[in-house]
Amino acid sequence: MDHGSAGGHEGHEGMDHGGHEGHEGMDHGGHQGMGHGGHEGMDHGGHEGMDHGGHEGMDHGGHEGHGDMEMSPGGIPLAEGGEDRDGLEMDVLQVRFGPVLPHWPAGLVLRCSLQGDVLVEAQAELVDGPARHEGDVVGPARGIDNIASLLALAGWDDAAAEARRIRDTALEPGDGAAGSELERLRRRVRRSWTLRWSLRGVRRLSDEDAHARGLPADVVGDSYDRLIRMLDRAVAGVAATAAGDTGTRTNDAGRTLSTDHLAHLVMGLDLATARLVLASLDIHELLAGQAEHEVSHG
Repeated sequence: MDHGSAGGHEGHEGMDHGGHEGHEGMDHGGHQGMGHGGHEGMDHGGHEGMDHGGHEGMDHGGHEGHGDMEMSPGGIPLAEGGEDRDGLEMDVLQVRFGPVLPHWPAGLVLRCSLQGDVLVEAQAELVDGPARHEGDVVGPARGIDNIASLLALAGWDDAAAEARRIRDTALEPGDGAAGSELERLRRRVRRSWTLRWSLRGVRRLSDEDAHARGLPADVVGDSYDRLIRMLDRAVAGVAATAAGDTGTRTNDAGRTLSTDHLAHLVMGLDLATARLVLASLDIHELLAGQAEHEVSHG
């Protein structure tokens, strides 16, 4: 995130927004500062209400015309004051992410209250979710696509591109090359100490957390643990598909999550970390939460 080119953010000279120099195998051109709001795949120009290059009506050099502060220039709501966790008053901005966003669960809308880049409140909704039929089999390509998204958000563009190529190969009928390619990617991911460092400790969940919140048992651990399990499931799914064993192929109704599961997982996180956490859940299908269901049915 180059604040030197963000027109309204002068005075950030003291903040080191450079990449992690010396991290082998990872393109940190898109991973500028884990947890500091800079991940490849995060289009800061396209986040509604979060364009760092154009905060209309929020000139940090001086708020001229305070009498017009109730207005929303360009349809973008102005920030309101709110108490920070440290007891200081900070601006609270109401924003919406989704439903169409790179490396984002399909159909998910997250309505958030942001203090700085921290999500202090969140509400998850589903827009135009596809109907799910009992017994539907989700091929391993879906899981591989989720792996590519997580690697991209973590800033490892080369590995993400490799995962997308493997996904395309897995979609071709009768092509067994995807299995060996995916196994090679799994070994590569396991060898990356930089990736391990980047994802370790990111939204760690215990067995009790998973059970209490109705989440699949394999979400236990942190985002790195979940990535390794995603790769393991994908390798098993590709092998089963190649063997024609549809009975053990990865379809996992457990990979279908309700929007009720998601909001509490991202609260208290910065936006970049929240996106990593959502990607690490390996969501194959989203269902509307109970509150949405009650509203839609009167």
